[in-house]
Amino acid sequence: MCGIGAIWGDASGKQETLRTMLSTISHRGNSLYEVLEAGKCALGANRLEITDRMHGRQPKSSENNSVFAVFNGEIFNHQALKNQLERIGHTFKSDCDTETLVHLYETFGEKMVEQIDSEMFAFVLYDLASNSLFAARDRWGVKPLYWAKDDQGNFYFGSEIKELSCIQQISTINNFPPGHYFENGKFVRYYRLSAKKNEKIEEERAAQILRCLIDEAVKKRVSTDLPIGVFLSGGLDSTSILATAMKYHRKITAIIVGNNKSEDAKFARRYCVENKVNYFLIRPPTEKEMFASVAKIIKITESFEPNVVRQSAISYYIANAAKKLGIRIVLCGEGADELFLGYPEFSVLGRKKIADAQRNFLKSLHRTQFQRVDRTSMHFTLEVRVPFFDQKIVELASSLPAKMKIKAHDGIKIEKYILRKAMSDRLPGYICNRKKVVLSEGAGYKGNQPGGLFEELASAQISDEEFEKMLREYPDWNIRTREEAFYFRIFEGLGYCKARFNMKRVIANRTLSIHRNIGDNLADRILNKISSKKFCRFGIKQRERMSALISEAVKRKSPIEFFMLWGVWKKDSVDVADEAALEILDNMLSGIIDIYPTGFRLTIVLADTHAELNLMDKMKIYAYDSYLGSFERFA
Repeated sequence: MCGIGAIWGDASGKQETLRTMLSTISHRGNSLYEVLEAGKCALGANRLEITDRMHGRQPKSSENNSVFAVFNGEIFNHQALKNQLERIGHTFKSDCDTETLVHLYETFGEKMVEQIDSEMFAFVLYDLASNSLFAARDRWGVKPLYWAKDDQGNFYFGSEIKELSCIQQISTINNFPPGHYFENGKFVRYYRLSAKKNEKIEEERAAQILRCLIDEAVKKRVSTDLPIGVFLSGGLDSTSILATAMKYHRKITAIIVGNNKSEDAKFARRYCVENKVNYFLIRPPTEKEMFASVAKIIKITESFEPNVVRQSAISYYIANAAKKLGIRIVLCGEGADELFLGYPEFSVLGRKKIADAQRNFLKSLHRTQFQRVDRTSMHFTLEVRVPFFDQKIVELASSLPAKMKIKAHDGIKIEKYILRKAMSDRLPGYICNRKKVVLSEGAGYKGNQPGGLFEELASAQISDEEFEKMLREYPDWNIRTREEAFYFRIFEGLGYCKARFNMKRVIANRTLSIHRNIGDNLADRILNKISSKKFCRFGIKQRERMSALISEAVKRKSPIEFFMLWGVWKKDSVDVADEAALEILDNMLSGIIDIYPTGFRLTIVLADTHAELNLMDKMKIYAYDSYLGSFERFA
């Protein structure tokens, strides 16, 4: 794992500029400024020594010193690839996976990316003979890569935004898109996840395959003589990784974060004690004390997104704990919620909306969860591996129908159902059946809800006048709250506004999972969301009764149940008025989810009484009911 940089073009002083770039990311490696200039390209790395620690110095070159590479990541099949390449005549000088890349390029060209078994890679290759440059990033953006082009046509590549923002000639920094490669100035998409579903697969078979794939994914990621850490929250995802890792590696340490109120710490410690797992518990300071370091967190994470900042504050402490323990490699459970529909908001969507929402979450990962994990871990020169994004697991998850990921039981929808089933023989019930909780809330702090971690403290730093001024001066950055404005002010002061792709705001989960101090007025807030809609009219007595029913659901943390009749009236097809009513309903339900992510269960009965009274043909009534029933998002 490394921080890499490259400059390609006619620029003078490339080595000096590259050293300046690498100096901003010295935290990404313990072997610094490994720089080489060849032809019209300068390549360099700050290297974290993991594979072939004695001979892994970068850049690596081919036998005749014509192809050079710098690499950030890990290739889990590099030994098999090395054996294959040696059989066809390639000679290796080391056992380093970076060297594998140059020989893959010589053999397969741009098709080399198809040979790599890894969820985490970013690299730049230079072919001296043809003065051509080839770069690629992993399929989902687990590892970062950015690029820029100056006015003279020189290209720059770096592992972090700060690496490029320090260069005066660069005015705009671009995100290297995941699942793409770059060849001589052009980007080509090499990966696209299939949307095809396997509707015929049986539940038992799916769970069995998933369990085997998790075993394979974890086994290859703990194949090292170094000690392994696991970030453990005591939830389904991270404990699945820990339980599996213990089968294949003897030196495992669970790293737990949480204050005295932490539910995560309670469950994680219980599991470790019962299973004789070595663990280390880190207790972060108070919210106010953590907030004092927000500027540092934003500098590290290169984001002003509230959810990234909030959760990174916790990730910072858990990564620091791993560093203090002398651990270089850690496994985490990131990605399972996106793959197996773990967020509560998924359970209230219909099939099409689930697919759209999942796609958006997955596409945003490289700027949300993966960016948070990479920056906070690499700040402490720590390599974090993501087993759930092993390509075979990703493809299986994509092929499974939504009904295997969200399943109703006793009126309650169970998220990540197939993962729970796959791990049921490996995990105790108190882990396997835990609900999703965001990192900060599980650690004993506020979550992502309105009024969540840091919101009040950050908002207090920006006056109404300053907020309005920022909205006028930065309209393209889509700043929505004073909290965001405060984070953005720091972001802008660090020179990160050169990364203009951040104007497009990311999709972040709204897993609020009701914090214990959220207050007693939640039922009234939910009721206001309902009563503000045109079709919800009720008197004082009805309102009191509804408020009581909603309060009961909130106390149980169970879905709020709605029942409604939908009549045909005098028409035989869904018209504009119907669609407008459905849109109002959709907005109302979305508003409820914003403040109560446990959600609701809505039953719509398509009633034909009005139509029959108006002597409408029964076939037309049936056609109307069938058409309306196709709106699965409300089923």
